[in-house]
Amino acid sequence: MENKSQHSSSMPEDLTFTKLEEVTKKISDEYKVGCGGYGEVYKGVLDNGIEIAVKKLYHTPGLVDEQFKKEFDSLMRVQHPNIIRLVGYCYETREKYIKIETGEYIWAKRQERALCFEFLRRGSLDKILCDESCGLDWHTCYQIIKGICKGLNCLHNGYINPIYHLDLKPENILLGENMMPKIADFGLSRLFGSTQTYMTKSNIKGTFGYMPPEYINHRQISKKFDVFSLGRIIIEIMAGRLGYTKCGKMPRQQFIDLVQENWTKRLQATAMFTSQEVADSLEEVKTCIETALICGDADREQRPTIREIMDKLNEIETRRRSRISQSSECKLQSLVIDPLELRFPFELNREVSCVLQLTNKSNDFIAFRAKAYQSKYYARPDKGIMPPWSKRYVVATMQAQEHDTQPPNMKCNDTFLVQSTSAGEGLKPSDVDEDFFKEMVAAGKLMVDEVKLPIVYVALPGAD
Repeated sequence: MENKSQHSSSMPEDLTFTKLEEVTKKISDEYKVGCGGYGEVYKGVLDNGIEIAVKKLYHTPGLVDEQFKKEFDSLMRVQHPNIIRLVGYCYETREKYIKIETGEYIWAKRQERALCFEFLRRGSLDKILCDESCGLDWHTCYQIIKGICKGLNCLHNGYINPIYHLDLKPENILLGENMMPKIADFGLSRLFGSTQTYMTKSNIKGTFGYMPPEYINHRQISKKFDVFSLGRIIIEIMAGRLGYTKCGKMPRQQFIDLVQENWTKRLQATAMFTSQEVADSLEEVKTCIETALICGDADREQRPTIREIMDKLNEIETRRRSRISQSSECKLQSLVIDPLELRFPFELNREVSCVLQLTNKSNDFIAFRAKAYQSKYYARPDKGIMPPWSKRYVVATMQAQEHDTQPPNMKCNDTFLVQSTSAGEGLKPSDVDEDFFKEMVAAGKLMVDEVKLPIVYVALPGAD
């Protein structure tokens, strides 16, 4: 849980409007990166080279101060990795010589209000949403969903007085490094002293489609307002923007089945996932889409709180960690692999190899298969049957890399997979082909251990 003391060490900088003009090249259209209902956003570059996003509010008498203070007050109370960070502000009134309709020139007061944020190069979430899905792998989608939930949980439960955002939508979710989501644009947010429901007489403000029916019809505001918006966002991440339209045209369970079927196909088509990782990911898919639909319930009382949503996500992650732990214990009793990473002494235009030692520490025969996800590696032998309490050596080879230079920082993102399972004494090495493990698992006849080994490049002694 966050607290106010965490924010006290990073006060936003008070910037003059002249300084903002300097860092944005006179508020140049060339530096404009977006606009909203209350202002336009420009990229700025400070003297130290740090990039910032400058949100310059429109010149609307009265409304400028109201929106500025709402957003400023909310951001001053919050510091969280999944909430945009306020780094500076401008609040000043200037005398300016202007020409009026009669043709005369007069001195007039002009208010300048701007908020400055950390600049995130990846932009907003809406930029990557498309018809069927956002096109990202499931791990990234899940991390975006979890990050948004963590940020919203901080707003609702991280402080004595909860903050309701009231305008959650993909355009207000910015993406940082490693696709970390950050909730932004607090222009409509409100600070409340308790968890009760509030009524407002003001005109409807927000974005249709993300506003719950109780607000549209009765002007009721509560924590469940943001939860409704969150549900819509999760559906769009998982099923695309058209997916939200589809979910309104079919029974809830039919839509859940459709989303699961689509993600099952995508996950199974990705070679880098083991069968257990596919199963774990599909559990996350089911939990997220079921939660999203409940969040969008027309009855506010049926929607979960953000705390309950976080509990669900934490529960499936706990189960996953437990399975990983149990799987590791099983491996110690059966097939032991040494080392747990492949270290190739990288040398241009030359094949290089390293050796894996497989040890069967069980009373059963074990079938194994070794393979790389990339075509530039091969293993000998790449499959076999190991008798009880025996050892086998597998030579993994990287084919000659025909490049002019070695990889930057010797970085490698490749992996190597070793599959193993108990096998009958009569099984032959030739039986352990490409589809052996997949068919046996599908038939429910055996459990398969799968270990992914990272591949590491090592510079030769004396190499540059």
